[in-house]
Amino acid sequence: MADVIIIDTGAGISDAVLEFLVASGEILLVTTPEPTSITDSYSLLKALNRHPRFSTETSKIKVIANKVDKEEDGTALFNKLNVVVQRYLKLPLEYLGAVPEDEKLSQAVMQQMPVSLAHENARSSKAYETIAARLMNKESATDIKKRGMAAFFSHIVSGKRQG
Repeated sequence: MADVIIIDTGAGISDAVLEFLVASGEILLVTTPEPTSITDSYSLLKALNRHPRFSTETSKIKVIANKVDKEEDGTALFNKLNVVVQRYLKLPLEYLGAVPEDEKLSQAVMQQMPVSLAHENARSSKAYETIAARLMNKESATDIKKRGMAAFFSHIVSGKRQG
């Protein structure tokens, strides 16, 4: 058994991606400052918001800004996305933090190693550590029970029966 399962759906909107998102208790939306990434993020949130089984009561959306120069750029990126999302979709978003563009991260990818192992003092390593701490500290026992594996698979199965 696992306490946490991470599903990297990649970019794009498909029925399969939406089904995974609807079934998930926690959605980590990773976006970059590039206009196409921001547009893709908004489009995904719009499609998710229109899904008949999506509920902000059972799914929390948390945003990570990726490939930013500094933390302030990540905050600005989140604020820009959040203004549009609040105005048109009225979805609650939470900002988790930013991962800076980092030469050490690129090196670790080339070495096929996690940056936190290859370069534990890199800016990106520290950012991942901060984001992970924020994720772990905000999780209560009640939240874990409410959004466990049984709930995940129940959402998947109920979606197949309705469709």
